[in-house]
Amino acid sequence: MPLLEILGLTQRFGGLQALTNFTAALEEHDLVGLIGPNGAGKTTVFNLVSGFYTPTEGAIVFNGRPTRGLRPHQVAGMGMARTFQNIRLWNDMTVLDNIRLAQSHWLGYGLWDAVWRSRRYLRTEKSVEKKSREVLEIMSLTDYVEELPKNLPYGLQRRVELARALSTSPRLLLLDEPAAGLNSADVDGLIKHIRWIYDQFHICIWMIEHQMKVVMSLCQRLAVIDFGRTIATGTPAEIQANPAVINAYLGDDTL
Repeated sequence: MPLLEILGLTQRFGGLQALTNFTAALEEHDLVGLIGPNGAGKTTVFNLVSGFYTPTEGAIVFNGRPTRGLRPHQVAGMGMARTFQNIRLWNDMTVLDNIRLAQSHWLGYGLWDAVWRSRRYLRTEKSVEKKSREVLEIMSLTDYVEELPKNLPYGLQRRVELARALSTSPRLLLLDEPAAGLNSADVDGLIKHIRWIYDQFHICIWMIEHQMKVVMSLCQRLAVIDFGRTIATGTPAEIQANPAVINAYLGDDTL
């Protein structure tokens, strides 16, 4: 059984059909990409999968369980995490607190535990602190634990967002344009971090990305959508040579 199965997904916003009969299946240890021109429907797919939208038609099954009707935090609690095209960090909280708060869905203690600082509260908070610092070390962010994200360079903010997603111990990690706005050196560092995460944690990673260097370096296979429809699937080499893909990008030499 696939970790994530998407069946005939269609999404309409009023008179606009943003996605048409989209189908995909991801296994436990896949590293795959979803690409296409701007406005093709890529982020709509991620918003549907992560519970931000409810599909007009079709079904999404994650780890054997349909997700229709579940809110984003409930989908996250099933083992799915994501980053966003536009960074969404809590800028008035420290980097460490950003990572700690991301784990709140599994804390397991109540208000009175927190008020009275019960054994359960102290034990859980110690565990959260330990895990948060481990993730920050993995992402080479230990020098910034007390910094506010808004004071960090853009490349480091991207890395904090990735660390926050990773701290929830996801089985599926959705990366929405993780290289957006990064310079060449930061892109190279991002590729190394994603590869390391994939190799060490054995999770499934699905990414949207416009920088072909990233998807061609990392992804085992790609799906290409245009105007909400899948126009090609295959290995990076097959996608590079596909006439329909080249046409969709209107001669964009990134391909």
